[in-house]
Formats: sequence, C-alpha cells, structure tokens
Amino acid sequence: MVRRRHTSKDMKDYLAGEASWRTAQEQAPPLGVKLLLLNPGGTCVIGTWGDWAKAWAPLPKVPAHIKELLLEKRI
Repeated sequence: MVRRRHTSKDMKDYLAGEASWRTAQEQAPPLGVKLLLLNPGGTCVIGTWGDWAKAWAPLPKVPAHIKELLLEKRI
C-alpha cells in the first residue's frame, strides 16, 4: 500500500457548513454552558462565554447513529 503525502496545495484552509457565528450584541450567549467560542486571534475554542470572546456558536448536535458508533468503539 502506497500512502500519498498531503502537501499544502492539497489541503484547504477550512470547511464551513450550515453553522454561523453570532456576536453577543446580535444574540446574547447562554451563560454557564459549553459553546464554540471565537477568540481575538480567530481561533475556535470550546468553553463558556467570557468577555474576551468575539463570537459564539452552539455545539453541533450528535445524532443517535453517531452516538451508537461511539458506544461501539468503547466495547
């Protein structure tokens, strides 16, 4: 089996889907729960809302069939 090494020209910068970022001014973030947060450097982190964050998004939902796959891997 030959493995192809990926080069920077093969890779994309990011993959974006249906989710979108929200600012606290657009929609107040829920407090005390895990969220996707965009820090001042533009990096996404998981945590609870803080004044340092520039934007937030809800975590993606995990569908039942993915939960089942995760449970299978534990056994």
